[in-house]
Amino acid sequence: INISPERRVTLGTSISLDEIRAHAEADPTGNQLIDALDLKMMHGTMSAQMRNTILNVVLTVPATNPLLRAQRAVYLVATSSQYQVQR
Repeated sequence: INISPERRVTLGTSISLDEIRAHAEADPTGNQLIDALDLKMMHGTMSAQMRNTILNVVLTVPATNPLLRAQRAVYLVATSSQYQVQR
């Protein structure tokens, strides 16, 4: 494991949200972020209801904070029952 001192990670597991944050930054509507998570985490099987629910939460975060948008969206996908069944 390559431990990066810039990320201040020494123990445990962590993920890099750089790619997902870039999607959140690129599209203030949130659609690009949700599309990316659908493909990467759900293999294109995200239901319309799940997509709308996550998008509504993402839109509560100001577009000026793409990292928080990405964090919330990833958390909601990863803890969803659809993801738990899919993985």
